Amino acid sequence: MAEFSKLIITKNGQKLLAKMIAGTNNVEFTKISTSSTTYTITQLEGLTALSNVQQTSQPARITRTNDVAIKVETSFSNAELKTGYYMRALGLYAKDPDDGEILYAVTIETSGNCYMPAYNGLVVSGAYIQLVTTIGNADNVSLSVDPAAVATIGDIQTLQNQISDLQAFVGYTDSHIYGVEVDFKNKRFTRLAGAYGKTGGHAFDGVHCFGGRRRCNVTDSGKVVAYYGDAAFTTTGALTQSVTIESGPNAGTYAAGTKVQVMVEQPRFYYKVVPLDMEIITEGENHGHHLRKARYYVCDEPETGFKLHPAFIENGHTNDYIYLSAFEGTLYDASAATYILDDAQVADFAADSLCSIANAKPLSGLTQNATRANVRKLAQKRGSGWEQQYAATMACTQMLMLVEYATFNMQSAIGAGAVNKTDDSKTNMAENTGATINLGNDSGVVTNANSIQIVSYRGEENPWGNIWKWVDGMNENNPSDFKEGMYGTLYVADHGFADDTGNAPYQNTGIHPCFSSWAYISAFGYSEEFDYLFIPTEHNGNSAVPVGDCCACQYDGWKVAGLGASWNDGLSAGPFYLYLGNASGGRYRCIGGRLVYVPSKKTA
Repeated sequence: MAEFSKLIITKNGQKLLAKMIAGTNNVEFTKISTSSTTYTITQLEGLTALSNVQQTSQPARITRTNDVAIKVETSFSNAELKTGYYMRALGLYAKDPDDGEILYAVTIETSGNCYMPAYNGLVVSGAYIQLVTTIGNADNVSLSVDPAAVATIGDIQTLQNQISDLQAFVGYTDSHIYGVEVDFKNKRFTRLAGAYGKTGGHAFDGVHCFGGRRRCNVTDSGKVVAYYGDAAFTTTGALTQSVTIESGPNAGTYAAGTKVQVMVEQPRFYYKVVPLDMEIITEGENHGHHLRKARYYVCDEPETGFKLHPAFIENGHTNDYIYLSAFEGTLYDASAATYILDDAQVADFAADSLCSIANAKPLSGLTQNATRANVRKLAQKRGSGWEQQYAATMACTQMLMLVEYATFNMQSAIGAGAVNKTDDSKTNMAENTGATINLGNDSGVVTNANSIQIVSYRGEENPWGNIWKWVDGMNENNPSDFKEGMYGTLYVADHGFADDTGNAPYQNTGIHPCFSSWAYISAFGYSEEFDYLFIPTEHNGNSAVPVGDCCACQYDGWKVAGLGASWNDGLSAGPFYLYLGNASGGRYRCIGGRLVYVPSKKTA
């Protein structure tokens, strides 16, 4: 992202400013020019003109921001640009009654990332410029602009936002936008825009946020060294052959034996949620709203009115890809330098790490203290950038599933999953990971050697069933004497994870989960800022519609989150089954974890 210094008024600009303050003339801004010259901040005051001017544009809007400051706006396009250049300085020009046109003020670009490409005949690129400068007395500035000046991106965005709001209400028809309308009251799902006429599965393979999901091997340092289908791809937890990558961010040679996790590369995407019908939960008690009817849209590229999904934003940093675990979390024993394949209860939460490999029994808290906080430590011990799954990454897969299959009921769309065992009340009964190795990047079901059905959604094995998985970055605070008809408060964060707190970086979502000991979801809550979340606020549904998954939120005080259900939860299981009833200090034989790798967390 381009970053500019403060705007420095030149000596000629200061002279003009002095004349204006003395009341001898007004200021008229005439143009803004770009330069490819690299200046230092100390040079700017003495400049009388920019060298290597690449483009010039007239002010399209000039507005007073207060009594002593003016904002000048314009835009640049590459539509007629034959040669690309780095925009390293911007100059604001003004008319001096004695000296003619002068260079009034200059700013320099400091990141080195502001490149204006040449026009390639296909894609027009542009830059929207806002310069705010002090002028002494805003009343002495001419606010008129040349009517021939092009509209700024600010003008265009205002109009586009108005159009987008109307489109969202009427319904998008663009073929590159994919959506579904959910009518919770009437239990009806309608495919919209580019999703119309499609069915879940291969029909969505050409959409990058769906078909671009692919299993890959990621090193502890975050390097992607092989993809499913490559000769070097492995599910064992270590490369079986040397890999050399010649160029790009993953360039290097990786020796056989290098530890790698099996992850799912998820491309970034944009989304929009359009609430069409909402209902106040409890009048006057500030418990937010139930969504009764809504449209959910996704697309690969930025669109007016759409937002980058929060799974790709971490502490303000954005990511082109994130990496979700292909398999449920297992344990690497650092002292023995080996993967634990049978859930032996030997975890050292200060030294061992969470894994995503095949042919291993998922980690549990059968006797070891696998609390959410300790599984977090295991995930982070893998290296910088690694975490266990958290609220935004969970919601990423949920939204894609919903749009692709036009239902919340993934058990009916893909398969029941490993949910129909008879519990023995004493062991971790989860099936080993890896039954879906040969499904690769596809969704579907596989019956394993124990005759248990294992599900996968585009590379993610068992997003529901088999064993519960902790969800980080999600803290629930329930009132005292919490019971039916009452509501808690949900806080979320995308970094700085901790338990039993709503303090920064955690934010109050404005969504209030309903008390439930175990019941089927009939509505999700809504808040504009956290519209990407699927948080149950009503439980009058059934095992089929409108969601088909259960919810549970119970007990007083702070609670942590678990997702998906386990080996004996039957029809109540699913990727929207959220349990908000465990204390942060709890460990259970039916709860484990799941890895995620977020590149910006490594570089932070």
